[in-house]
Amino acid sequence: MSTPTHFKRRLASELSAMAATEAAPTATRAPARRPRVRFTIAAGIAAAAAAAVVVPTVSGSGSSPAYAVTRQDDGSLILEMRRAEGAPGLQRQLNKMGVRAAVLEGDAHCATGAPSEAPGSHDRYPMTFSDSEPSWQAHIHPDLIHDGETLLIVAESEDDGTTRAVSSRLVTKVPACSVPGIGGGPDAHA
Repeated sequence: MSTPTHFKRRLASELSAMAATEAAPTATRAPARRPRVRFTIAAGIAAAAAAAVVVPTVSGSGSSPAYAVTRQDDGSLILEMRRAEGAPGLQRQLNKMGVRAAVLEGDAHCATGAPSEAPGSHDRYPMTFSDSEPSWQAHIHPDLIHDGETLLIVAESEDDGTTRAVSSRLVTKVPACSVPGIGGGPDAHA
């Protein structure tokens, strides 16, 4: 008989014997499920809180995160952009959150200038701006972005890398570059 076969048979007989014998009564104690339930509820609350506020950091920019995005109860988002160098990460985060957005650093030397607005978009402002300082805050309403449209966000920086200004517009074709100051909407008063 080979060793693996002998081991398998012996293991099977031992497991059968263990299953056939009744376990000896042990001292009674509170079931272990109660702490797990509390832990599960606490973990669920912590996960929900983490999902509600997303604050990615930018590598190489020190301890200050480049941007923060917070989902509101009504499905809108609050965006705070501190450093324009966070544009690629911000774009990925907005896309993950279901917002068709493209985020660019403004380029005063962009040969194509400002991109064309999507037809009929001049009456809708999916991104309104806060007048709070020193960071740039905006309120994004994804439901105002129609099929075939992308919210283009253009940020421009101060010499130290902090955000100087943010502008936005709805476009049907995302450009490779854009001049800064492409427009936006009314101030957000929320």
